[in-house]
Amino acid sequence: MNYRNLLAGLAAGLLFYVQTGAELALAAVPKDAPKDIKYILGFYYGNGENILIRENNGRLELLYRTALGDKSFAAANLYPLSKVHFDSYTLQESGPMSNTEAGVRFERDPDGYGISCRVGGNTYSRYFLGTTTGERAKSFRLAERSAEDWAKLRAEAAKAAVPAALAAGEQAQLVDAATVAGVKVNSVYAGSDNLFGAPLYTTSKLFVSKEAAAALGKVQKRLAPYGYGLVLWDAYRPWSVSKLANLALSDDKKDMLEDPETKGSTHNTGNAVDVGLYSLESGEELDMGCGFDEPSLRQYASYAGGTSRERYLRSLLREEMELQGFKGIEMEWWHFEFGDCFKFAHLNVSNQ
Repeated sequence: MNYRNLLAGLAAGLLFYVQTGAELALAAVPKDAPKDIKYILGFYYGNGENILIRENNGRLELLYRTALGDKSFAAANLYPLSKVHFDSYTLQESGPMSNTEAGVRFERDPDGYGISCRVGGNTYSRYFLGTTTGERAKSFRLAERSAEDWAKLRAEAAKAAVPAALAAGEQAQLVDAATVAGVKVNSVYAGSDNLFGAPLYTTSKLFVSKEAAAALGKVQKRLAPYGYGLVLWDAYRPWSVSKLANLALSDDKKDMLEDPETKGSTHNTGNAVDVGLYSLESGEELDMGCGFDEPSLRQYASYAGGTSRERYLRSLLREEMELQGFKGIEMEWWHFEFGDCFKFAHLNVSNQ
């Protein structure tokens, strides 16, 4: 038997299998929805009810929320819409006790944004969120503070000390995230385009634990065949910055962040990251259904709205991150924690 030919044949077959698998994976990426469709996707409310319009593989679907506690609409009743013409559709409700059809009509403003949705005899008004394509709401910002006010808060945060209970534990070895090949660093809190409307960091550098950095590198390599890369919005956060953020929150918004005096943030350990995806070809960040730090129902990992492509990208990111030892959370689709963050000390070293 010619083992050389046999091995060559097996290698060729394996290469074909790998290439075919990659091609199939790439072929599964949903096409982006056209802009005129994106402009009517989102939340509508009326008659004490909430509905969500989403796109699914080129077709519109109406999700009717049956429980207010279902923040992500993951358990909502789903009704496919059949297009009649332009912004007119029909909704078919079929079941053992009924088989009815209702007309669905969208109304747009002069800029093309959907502003109302009429289902049968009921009219629902649009509720805009965020600034992604199809949404026209302003970016969420906390109450604006003066430069003098920020200076006082920074001074107070700098004087504070990490609580002993949080300072205990294993100390992570931090490395510059920019050293992870292919990972794009976009430190949101180094500038003013964030929910605080002011920089929290004095540098645009981001650091992460050595182990988490190695895992990010593996994720990056697996995403490359798709033409995607990781964009890092936040990583290690000095405890004093968490303290500053807490001080900047008004009393009615303190629950937006963990109390730095009792729980702190997993970002303080160097093992938590906030990430999204960007295009390796254009360098542009991809639309993942909502922007980083958007405080809305769209921030939930299981959010059922948006487009097929947006939901696919979120799922791909989560799958690849979790394969390399990260754990996602439901509250924020962009937040991931590597390993057991709680065995690590909350650090307060500068990220210069």
